[in-house]
Amino acid sequence: MTNLDIEQFDSLSDLLASIDKGNKEELVIDLKGKTFREQVVIDKPNVTLTNGTIINDLCAYEILEDGYKRGTFRTYTVFVDAANVTFKNVTVVNDSGYEHGQAIALMIDGDNFKAYDSKLSSYQDTLFLAPLPEKEYEERGFVGPLKDRERKMRYAYFENCLVEGSVDFIFGGGEGYLRHCEIRSRNIHKDINGYVCAPNTPEGVNYGFIFDGCDFTSEEDMKDSVYLARPWRDDAKCFIIDSKIGDHIKAEGYHSWNKPWAEEKTQFKEYHNKGKDPSARVDWMKQVSEKDLKYIDSLREEKR
Repeated sequence: MTNLDIEQFDSLSDLLASIDKGNKEELVIDLKGKTFREQVVIDKPNVTLTNGTIINDLCAYEILEDGYKRGTFRTYTVFVDAANVTFKNVTVVNDSGYEHGQAIALMIDGDNFKAYDSKLSSYQDTLFLAPLPEKEYEERGFVGPLKDRERKMRYAYFENCLVEGSVDFIFGGGEGYLRHCEIRSRNIHKDINGYVCAPNTPEGVNYGFIFDGCDFTSEEDMKDSVYLARPWRDDAKCFIIDSKIGDHIKAEGYHSWNKPWAEEKTQFKEYHNKGKDPSARVDWMKQVSEKDLKYIDSLREEKR
């Protein structure tokens, strides 16, 4: 393990650029409690960031020099584009505000990402875990570094983290395992204040986002105004287990995104949660299987 000195560089991006592309050594970058206002790409493997904050304010609605909107997938504060990247006590923020549309804080297209005791903050589209869907719904919908890439499943692990946002603020096609995290919905002062999760799990993949022992909380004055999930694509999967569901969550729990045909394939499941009575959930919420529970147990065992 080698510690890299952030004090020797003008920016975090400059430090990352100095690392060899083929790096195999575990590298640790202590941000020393500082705040870095920049857009960061981590494209070198085996890098650990600790103890700092990274912020930008890029938003999807901004018109660029080519006359087009920036679009969702060019708004990220941090883009993890390499394997075995870890955050410890790192805060990643996109502070463009809820009036300006999609604004990603953390975008991940590298395998085996891990975050501990960290915070991700934005409003719409806070956390994206690749892959993208195969096709766009609208022209230029995927413009950015992921658009023409091979769609590969990615796996990410979050422990004791805070993820906050409003609309679809945890989304994507990868498998994200969030354990003992706070999932905080932010108030955008509308009748419907948002949707926590918007998976596009690829067809044939068994699991998408898994919330294990999480606390679903909110800002003030948000009672009955947030859905737990809606399917970005029809095979969406979201599993909430042993978690606490706050009263900001609507009784029905889930929304079909006005796609009644998706209700049969979408797999939104809950098990052994506290808080909002699950008996009022939509009738297309699926039942937890023994296979599901065994898989969760295996994840817990692996992370001990």
